[in-house]
Amino acid sequence: MIADYADKLSLYKEFKDYAEMIQQFIERQKAEELPEGRYDLENGIFALVQKYTTKPLEGAMMESHKKYCDLQYIAKGVERIYWASLRNLTVVDDKTPDADILFYQSGPEQGFTRLEPGMFGFYGPEDGHMPCITDSEPQEMVKIVFKIPVEG
Repeated sequence: MIADYADKLSLYKEFKDYAEMIQQFIERQKAEELPEGRYDLENGIFALVQKYTTKPLEGAMMESHKKYCDLQYIAKGVERIYWASLRNLTVVDDKTPDADILFYQSGPEQGFTRLEPGMFGFYGPEDGHMPCITDSEPQEMVKIVFKIPVEG
Protein backbone atom coordinates (compact mmCIF):
# COMPACT_ATOMS: atom_id res chain seq x y z
CA MET A 1 0.00 0.00 0.00
CA ILE A 2 1.24 3.45 -0.95
CA ALA A 3 -0.51 6.78 -0.39
CA ASP A 4 0.72 10.15 -1.61
CA TYR A 5 -0.09 13.09 -3.87
CA ALA A 6 -0.45 12.28 -7.57
CA ASP A 7 2.04 14.96 -8.63
CA LYS A 8 4.70 12.74 -7.02
CA LEU A 9 3.84 9.56 -8.97
CA SER A 10 6.96 9.76 -11.11
CA LEU A 11 9.15 9.66 -7.99
CA TYR A 12 8.12 6.03 -7.33
CA LYS A 13 9.93 3.33 -9.31
CA GLU A 14 6.76 1.20 -9.03
CA PHE A 15 4.92 3.67 -11.27
CA LYS A 16 7.69 4.70 -13.69
CA ASP A 17 6.15 2.91 -16.69
CA TYR A 18 2.76 4.61 -16.45
CA ALA A 19 3.00 7.68 -14.18
CA GLU A 20 2.89 10.11 -17.11
CA MET A 21 -0.11 8.37 -18.69
CA ILE A 22 -2.01 8.47 -15.39
CA GLN A 23 -1.19 12.12 -14.80
CA GLN A 24 -2.35 12.98 -18.34
CA PHE A 25 -5.66 11.19 -17.74
CA ILE A 26 -6.11 13.04 -14.43
CA GLU A 27 -5.59 16.35 -16.25
CA ARG A 28 -8.06 15.27 -18.95
CA GLN A 29 -10.68 14.44 -16.31
CA LYS A 30 -10.15 17.84 -14.66
CA ALA A 31 -10.49 19.71 -17.96
CA GLU A 32 -13.41 17.73 -19.41
CA GLU A 33 -15.22 16.57 -16.24
CA LEU A 34 -15.54 13.12 -17.78
CA PRO A 35 -18.74 11.16 -17.12
CA GLU A 36 -18.72 7.98 -15.06
CA GLY A 37 -17.49 4.93 -16.89
CA ARG A 38 -14.54 2.93 -18.14
CA TYR A 39 -11.76 4.46 -20.20
CA ASP A 40 -9.23 2.12 -21.81
CA LEU A 41 -5.68 3.49 -21.71
CA GLU A 42 -2.50 1.61 -22.70
CA ASN A 43 -0.83 -1.71 -21.84
CA GLY A 44 -4.03 -3.20 -20.40
CA ILE A 45 -4.51 -0.31 -17.96
CA PHE A 46 -7.96 1.22 -17.73
CA ALA A 47 -9.54 3.98 -15.68
CA LEU A 48 -12.91 3.91 -13.95
CA VAL A 49 -14.39 7.33 -13.30
CA GLN A 50 -16.74 6.97 -10.32
CA LYS A 51 -19.17 9.36 -8.63
CA TYR A 52 -20.76 8.34 -5.32
CA THR A 53 -21.44 9.33 -1.71
CA THR A 54 -19.16 8.00 1.01
CA LYS A 55 -20.65 5.42 3.38
CA PRO A 56 -20.21 4.59 7.07
CA LEU A 57 -17.70 1.98 8.21
CA GLU A 58 -20.41 -0.23 9.72
CA GLY A 59 -21.29 -3.04 7.31
CA ALA A 60 -18.48 -2.28 4.85
CA MET A 61 -16.20 -5.12 3.71
CA MET A 62 -12.53 -5.39 2.85
CA GLU A 63 -11.78 -6.36 -0.73
CA SER A 64 -8.81 -7.41 -2.84
CA HIS A 65 -8.07 -8.20 -6.45
CA LYS A 66 -5.92 -10.87 -8.11
CA LYS A 67 -5.64 -9.63 -11.71
CA TYR A 68 -5.32 -5.87 -11.13
CA CYS A 69 -3.73 -3.43 -8.73
CA ASP A 70 -5.84 -0.39 -7.82
CA LEU A 71 -4.49 3.12 -7.97
CA GLN A 72 -7.36 5.16 -6.53
CA TYR A 73 -7.14 8.90 -7.22
CA ILE A 74 -9.41 11.39 -5.44
CA ALA A 75 -10.63 14.16 -7.73
CA LYS A 76 -13.32 15.55 -5.40
CA GLY A 77 -14.24 14.92 -1.76
CA VAL A 78 -12.51 13.26 1.19
CA GLU A 79 -12.71 9.61 2.18
CA ARG A 80 -11.02 7.03 4.31
CA ILE A 81 -9.60 3.89 2.77
CA TYR A 82 -8.91 1.18 5.31
CA TRP A 83 -6.09 -1.30 4.75
CA ALA A 84 -5.23 -4.74 6.11
CA SER A 85 -2.82 -7.47 5.09
CA LEU A 86 -4.55 -10.48 3.56
CA ARG A 87 -2.74 -12.52 6.23
CA ASN A 88 -5.21 -11.11 8.74
CA LEU A 89 -8.40 -11.50 6.70
CA THR A 90 -10.85 -14.33 6.03
CA VAL A 91 -12.55 -14.61 2.62
CA VAL A 92 -16.35 -14.55 2.84
CA ASP A 93 -17.23 -14.05 -0.84
CA ASP A 94 -14.91 -15.01 -3.72
CA LYS A 95 -16.24 -13.57 -6.99
CA THR A 96 -13.28 -14.85 -9.05
CA PRO A 97 -12.91 -15.82 -11.84
CA ASP A 98 -16.13 -14.12 -13.05
CA ALA A 99 -15.11 -10.81 -11.45
CA ASP A 100 -11.73 -9.76 -10.12
CA ILE A 101 -12.82 -9.23 -6.52
CA LEU A 102 -12.78 -11.08 -3.23
CA PHE A 103 -14.58 -9.81 -0.12
CA TYR A 104 -13.39 -10.42 3.44
CA GLN A 105 -14.83 -10.44 6.92
CA SER A 106 -14.22 -6.95 8.25
CA GLY A 107 -11.21 -6.36 10.44
CA PRO A 108 -9.01 -6.42 12.17
CA GLU A 109 -8.32 -3.15 10.37
CA GLN A 110 -4.71 -2.11 10.54
CA GLY A 111 -5.51 1.50 9.93
CA PHE A 112 -6.79 3.87 7.31
CA THR A 113 -5.53 6.62 5.09
CA ARG A 114 -7.50 9.83 4.73
CA LEU A 115 -7.40 10.75 1.07
CA GLU A 116 -8.28 14.23 -0.16
CA PRO A 117 -8.33 15.78 -3.65
CA GLY A 118 -5.06 15.28 -5.47
CA MET A 119 -4.08 12.18 -3.48
CA PHE A 120 -3.94 8.53 -4.47
CA GLY A 121 -3.85 5.19 -2.70
CA PHE A 122 -2.20 2.19 -4.38
CA TYR A 123 -3.30 -1.34 -3.43
CA GLY A 124 -1.68 -4.51 -4.78
CA PRO A 125 -3.05 -8.06 -4.76
CA GLU A 126 -1.76 -8.61 -1.21
CA ASP A 127 -3.54 -5.53 0.14
CA GLY A 128 -7.01 -5.80 1.56
CA HIS A 129 -8.67 -2.42 1.23
CA MET A 130 -12.01 -0.87 2.10
CA PRO A 131 -12.62 2.32 0.09
CA CYS A 132 -15.45 4.86 0.05
CA ILE A 133 -15.71 5.27 3.83
CA THR A 134 -16.97 8.53 5.33
CA ASP A 135 -14.29 10.62 7.04
CA SER A 136 -16.67 12.64 9.22
CA GLU A 137 -19.84 13.41 7.23
CA PRO A 138 -20.95 11.71 4.00
CA GLN A 139 -19.45 13.47 0.99
CA GLU A 140 -20.06 13.51 -2.73
CA MET A 141 -17.00 11.96 -4.34
CA VAL A 142 -15.37 11.87 -7.73
CA LYS A 143 -12.67 9.21 -7.95
CA ILE A 144 -10.64 7.67 -10.73
CA VAL A 145 -9.66 4.05 -10.11
CA PHE A 146 -6.80 3.05 -12.39
CA LYS A 147 -6.77 -0.73 -12.85
CA ILE A 148 -3.20 -1.86 -13.51
CA PRO A 149 -2.62 -5.47 -14.60
CA VAL A 150 -0.56 -7.62 -12.24
CA GLU A 151 2.66 -8.70 -13.90
CA GLY A 152 3.39 -12.39 -14.36
